[in-house]
Amino acid sequence: MRMTHHRSSRHFVEVTGDPLQCLSATAEAKSSASLPPSVSVIGIDGTSAHTRAGLAALLRRHKRNTSTVPASLSHVIVVIDHPHCTDAWTTSKVHRWAMSIHRRIQRARGIDTDVTALLVNRDVDPHLICERIQELAGRPPGVNPAAVHTMHDIRAHTIAQASANDFI
Repeated sequence: MRMTHHRSSRHFVEVTGDPLQCLSATAEAKSSASLPPSVSVIGIDGTSAHTRAGLAALLRRHKRNTSTVPASLSHVIVVIDHPHCTDAWTTSKVHRWAMSIHRRIQRARGIDTDVTALLVNRDVDPHLICERIQELAGRPPGVNPAAVHTMHDIRAHTIAQASANDFI
């Protein structure tokens, strides 16, 4: 598991989890900041999960990565590289998973932290992902505590806009 910190204005982004190509621009924007992160980005390589059971098991394993989050976090962004990222079952399963993480953080830490899952494939532009994460870093938690987006959802909109649209 790699860990990188990225300074976005006064906000810090921590990148952990599987090394995904689409997170390369975000991981390369390192900072030697001593402040705690306000955004945690977790990469999940789901390319080997060829079945629904395989994806469910992968999500359970990665849920542990979100169990100890600092109180400074306002957003957890999970980027999942999965070949069936637009499948309705996948979107529904990931949404329930993201909501359970949000509730766990809320109960354990008493903090309001948004959990956003981005379902991507290998064709996604790493600079677009980095730009969208930077845009979200300076925002407080929004109206949608657990959201799931594909790259189509955030290509023309920020994550915050897509999450608000999804909530409405």
